Amino acid sequence: MRQNHFSCSSKYSSGLIAIVTSIILSFLIILVATVLGSSAFFSRSNDVDFLSKQASYFLARSCLDRALLELAGNSNYSGNETITIDSRQCTINPVETSGSNKIIKAAAQVNSAVTNLKLTVVSTTFATVSLEEVSSF
Repeated sequence: MRQNHFSCSSKYSSGLIAIVTSIILSFLIILVATVLGSSAFFSRSNDVDFLSKQASYFLARSCLDRALLELAGNSNYSGNETITIDSRQCTINPVETSGSNKIIKAAAQVNSAVTNLKLTVVSTTFATVSLEEVSSF
């Protein structure tokens, strides 16, 4: 009789072990899925930030190109205008003269990404002296 009682207890014990193992494995699988899901979410957020920064850079660069074109046609071009390109806007600040150079500053914002570019060119040939991104003007 003790053998039956012992084997019955062993049967319940192995069932309990299987249930506890299932619960622990389920918890681990949920934990792994949560970690992978959140890393994918943050990765997507970083991708959006990168694309916004890239778009704001090229938008500001387009404004600089527009200002150079205007300067080539009119040496008295003063800047100080806002340009709309495909529903987005960039700003050309007033053109500055520094010796034989012209300094053109352009700013653009796409979502939360802001780009401020400062281009220095030779007044007569429009050769680039420097192009830099600055934090503010």
